[in-house]
Amino acid sequence: MFAFLRQFPLYIIVSLVAGVPLIIAIALATQDIFELNKQSSSALKDEQLVNLVVKYDDLAHNLALERGLTAGVLGSNGNPKIVENLKAQRKVVNIAMAELQQNKASLFHSDLNSALQKDVQEELSRIKAVRQGVDSLAPDIAPFGFYSHLNQLIIDNIDLLISETQSHELSALGKSLISVVIIKERAGQARGALNGVYAKGGANAVTYTSIKDYIQSSDYALRSAKIIMPEAYLTQLTQLEQQQAWQSVEQIQDQFLAQANSLDAIQGPSATEWFPMATKRIGLINQLRNAIQTDMVQYATVVYNQSIFNSNLLIGATLLVSIIIASLVIALVQGLRARVGSMKAHLNLMSENHDLTYTLNHTGKDEISSIASSINKLIANLKQLLFEVTKTNDNNASRLDSIVQSSLELDNSSRSTIAKCDNIATAMTQLAQSSVEIAHSAERAMDDTNSMNKQVQLCQQQSRLSFNSVQSLMDQINATEQCLTELEVDTQSISQIVATISGVSEQTNLLALNAAIEAARAGDHGRGFAVVSSEVRDLAQRSQEATENISKLLAKITDKTRFSVENMTKSKQASDDTFESVKNVTESIATLESGIEQVNDHISTIAHSTIEQSKACEAIDKDVDILNEIAHQTSNQADALNEVVVGYKTEAKGLQDQLNQFKLA
Repeated sequence: MFAFLRQFPLYIIVSLVAGVPLIIAIALATQDIFELNKQSSSALKDEQLVNLVVKYDDLAHNLALERGLTAGVLGSNGNPKIVENLKAQRKVVNIAMAELQQNKASLFHSDLNSALQKDVQEELSRIKAVRQGVDSLAPDIAPFGFYSHLNQLIIDNIDLLISETQSHELSALGKSLISVVIIKERAGQARGALNGVYAKGGANAVTYTSIKDYIQSSDYALRSAKIIMPEAYLTQLTQLEQQQAWQSVEQIQDQFLAQANSLDAIQGPSATEWFPMATKRIGLINQLRNAIQTDMVQYATVVYNQSIFNSNLLIGATLLVSIIIASLVIALVQGLRARVGSMKAHLNLMSENHDLTYTLNHTGKDEISSIASSINKLIANLKQLLFEVTKTNDNNASRLDSIVQSSLELDNSSRSTIAKCDNIATAMTQLAQSSVEIAHSAERAMDDTNSMNKQVQLCQQQSRLSFNSVQSLMDQINATEQCLTELEVDTQSISQIVATISGVSEQTNLLALNAAIEAARAGDHGRGFAVVSSEVRDLAQRSQEATENISKLLAKITDKTRFSVENMTKSKQASDDTFESVKNVTESIATLESGIEQVNDHISTIAHSTIEQSKACEAIDKDVDILNEIAHQTSNQADALNEVVVGYKTEAKGLQDQLNQFKLA
């Protein structure tokens, strides 16, 4: 955006920056003016609406008076004085009707106004017939109902008109006026109806109900008025309620309503007493109505005049401020254009003539003066700088010759370094190749030792298996030897038992022999015992034989057991010798494995060291190559530096020629 603005002169940008807000301000002010005009139009509409409401209200008020006088004429059978008053009131009503018909509210909704007046005008067209019937004291149309219906239409029209206002204050006053008009209308209806009741001295149920509805409707309107009425009018209404005429009418109405069961003989004031009293109360209500009417008209007029004043004031202020600001902007732009043009012309002369002896006018404290002062300081600094540059340029010529000589020496040194780097690179390449061969030999030796180590590990595994087998065999031989020893001991124990059995058999044989002898002595009585003793002797004989066989068998077992123990002892000795040999072989193999691993580690270390040495040789070779490249670059840079210095000398001469073009004093 700033790059775009730099394409235009400064005075144009300033004009736009100052003019656009001014135009926007004028546009906003114009919008406010239109808004105020709308408010003025709305205020004028409200004023016309209030005037129409007042005309409707005046007509309703005068119709109510005509209704009361009409009732008086009919009730008095044509009292001349009342007839004269009625005729005078009819003229007032005719004037109010004409004013209503002539009303023209240019801003008010014509369709609504026509619709409101239509029903009223239709009823008013019947007023002539009603009046003629009253004049003849034989009306075909009930005057009381006609005037009451017409006034109700007017009250409804007033209510609809008040709802059209845009002003909250007028709406509150209008609703208060409607409530007061309803109170006055119902008071007039109650006055006329009760006047007939008190004149006759009684009433019927229909009349009683109508009067009760009038009074209740008046009470409802009074309640509504107290709720919506502004404080000032509420105070006035309260004061009116406290007056004697108002309270007397309220008491008489309450007295009438309390006589619902004795309508044929109504107690109360006479008609001549009641009518003036009720009329006085209506006059009090009319005072409040007139006050509200006056305030509504005054408020609508004040609001309209104030809106017109505000609109005119805003228009005048907008024009005045716009002219002042536009004049200031024009003067500012013209002054800015002249000063910037002068500065631009001086700077062009300085640029074209290379003349730094000019100075700009910097009188003043604004930004342009500050810029001119800064440019003057810059010119002074440039002059000083050019003096210093000229002096420095002269001193640089001798220094450039020294730089050329140094660059030549640097070139020679770089070429010598390149030759030495080539020799070092050749030697390091050979050393790296030897290291690689040693590393390969070490790797092959390490492979052989790894293979040998695997064979030794297999031998060690077999040796461990043999060691474990011999150890297991020794454990079994020891267990067998122990069993044979125990078997020999058990055999000896059995021999003792057999000897005991043999002794028992001999004793049994002797006892059997003695028993046979005793049986022989007993003769026949001892035969059975002889048989038994014979059997016992046979058993003892067989036991003796079995015992001898067992003794012989045990003797053989004992001999074989002793032989087995001796052989087992020899086997144990041989197993011990084998176990020691296997153990020694296992230890020797483990020692051999450890030695092979150490040799393998040494070979691995040699191979690793050789590889590291080869890598180091390669790194040195690369470093030498880099050093060689650096030496080449240094030589090239020395040549380039020499060329640069020569070019700089040429440029320094050209700079000196250009400096000589400036006029510094």
